[in-house]
Amino acid sequence: MEKHKPKVLVDVFYLYVAQTGIRTYMVTLCDEILKKNNLEFEYIISPNYQKVKQNQFFRGKTAKWKNILFQLLYFFRKQVIVPILSYFHQAAIVFSPDILSPVFTKGKKVSVVHDTFFWDNPEHYQSLWLRYYLYFLEKGLQKNGEIITITHFSKMRLQELSPFKSIPIKVVYQASGLSESSAPSVLKSNTQTSYFLHVGVLEKRKNLGLLIAAFDKLTRMAGYENLRLVLVGQRGPRETLDDYDHLVELVTTLGLTDKVDFTGYVSQDQLASYFHHALGYVFPSANEGFGLPVLEAFSFGLPVIISRQGALMEVAGDAALILEKNDAESLLQSMKLLVDDPDLRKELGEKGRIRLHKFSAEKFSLSLEQAFKEILNG
Repeated sequence: MEKHKPKVLVDVFYLYVAQTGIRTYMVTLCDEILKKNNLEFEYIISPNYQKVKQNQFFRGKTAKWKNILFQLLYFFRKQVIVPILSYFHQAAIVFSPDILSPVFTKGKKVSVVHDTFFWDNPEHYQSLWLRYYLYFLEKGLQKNGEIITITHFSKMRLQELSPFKSIPIKVVYQASGLSESSAPSVLKSNTQTSYFLHVGVLEKRKNLGLLIAAFDKLTRMAGYENLRLVLVGQRGPRETLDDYDHLVELVTTLGLTDKVDFTGYVSQDQLASYFHHALGYVFPSANEGFGLPVLEAFSFGLPVIISRQGALMEVAGDAALILEKNDAESLLQSMKLLVDDPDLRKELGEKGRIRLHKFSAEKFSLSLEQAFKEILNG
């Protein structure tokens, strides 16, 4: 007789709108669940993963009424539908990869809190919405709830916040969602000259103004005039977070319009091509909970420069150049060093590929199951 497996209800409703890191987290999780038969838990993914993943209704630049509709549906689902589903399926764990857990459910509640942006920069969010969101987040976790986060840096930051001082927090590293092995066998170059690359939404916290300023200084030096800078990504999701207009204005003011490319959203094949042909990846972000593009760059053997920021340093380890200071001069010198030293580029690329083993989808899946076991066993 087959042993009864504890049930984990995985709520993927947020995948309708999820971008960047949270989307990769949810997609990797669901793909790992669906392709394995020897898991120690029975997973119920709700709503239908494939349908939600492919649905475009709430994606991209949407009308305000769509945003309001999604928020209403989202909160209703979290506080009404998910609790009903938890009792219907007799779930041992209700897993929310999108941070927010219901207040009442059957079984343990586990939320993935990826970072502390809500608490670090409350001015970037609509105040009434944020108050409502944080109230239910904290209320949901205070009763029979636990937190999984994605770096020890994020865990440390969460433990400093009063609502979470008494809530158990576990660290499970997520996996990279892009790899050279999954890319097309022939990757045509998107540009014919050497270029530095950044991938991510164009938000203020990404510190891309600093990158553009350092790049400007570099290309004014003899021998570096033909370098390019490629910024892959969409506008920030909220007006208060978005930095696109400022960045375009800065590029124009510095006379760099023929050297800096704003690509907007690109397909996975195009993205793989940008990684594959870049000279180096630059990530000067001021605030990250993980820094997924670091792993994506590692998977292509690409040398990486990161800011002196806790989560990025934790993920990159010794496989990246870390800025001495988070300023334009330090970034300029690091970029110049990568251009001048092909042996260093090769060394960092090799270290990155080794470092990537720590963040495989297999390890992510096994670590998550181990965390679930520990949570159920108290």
